[in-house]
Amino acid sequence: MSVPSDVASPFAVRLLDAFAVRCAGRAVAVPPSGQRLVAYLALRIGAGRTVAAGALWPEASEEKSQASLRTAVWRVNRAAPGLVVTRGTHVSLAPDTVVDNREFTARVRRILQPSTDAQPPPVDDDGYAWLLRGGELLPGWYDDWVLLEQEHTRQLRLHALEAAARRMAVHGRHAGALELAFEAVRLEPLRESASSAVIAVHLSEGNAVDAVRHYEWFRRLLDAELGLQPSAQLTALARGQVVPPRGPTGDRSVTPW
Repeated sequence: MSVPSDVASPFAVRLLDAFAVRCAGRAVAVPPSGQRLVAYLALRIGAGRTVAAGALWPEASEEKSQASLRTAVWRVNRAAPGLVVTRGTHVSLAPDTVVDNREFTARVRRILQPSTDAQPPPVDDDGYAWLLRGGELLPGWYDDWVLLEQEHTRQLRLHALEAAARRMAVHGRHAGALELAFEAVRLEPLRESASSAVIAVHLSEGNAVDAVRHYEWFRRLLDAELGLQPSAQLTALARGQVVPPRGPTGDRSVTPW
């Protein structure tokens, strides 16, 4: 995913699929210790200096970690003047900094927000293609403070792919819906809700044979990998005992086993 551009903001930070910083539209070379500081602050709305120093340099004494923090702040602001702001015991990114992960999270939350009326929610103009273009948070980073955020972002993307697939199917855009659902399966083959989205799309299009075929694939995989069986809910869906949402034409042909 590309770093979002916003002419009103001088700074943009990219965390998805790679790390990058842009200042006034130009790429900025931030040294490694500065990258970790910028990423840490981009994942939260600032932090106390002691907390930030302890998270970024956990093996160092408090005195040394504080010194390392001061050095990192200086190096970042030498490369991108004003990007890191320190006020008393608090350190943060400049308040107008654009962070792609924050925008990604906001878009996902809009997909996951339940509809407030009987009408199906609208579909993104690009059919949620942005969900197919990546979205891994800081790949190759293994700091303790990164790992939880990586899993959080991964789970958000999986939920968004599944919800967007179902939304597309309701609007009758089955090919796009399947692409989204299969991307969720590719990311996590053993995730039942991902396979449920695939099966639901097939059924909403009237393709019961494809739905059963995918169910059987998932059942065999789950048994081989974990010695488990699909839930009763998924089995009922695949057997046509649970009917998926109607498409815009009202068709929802389902053939039970």
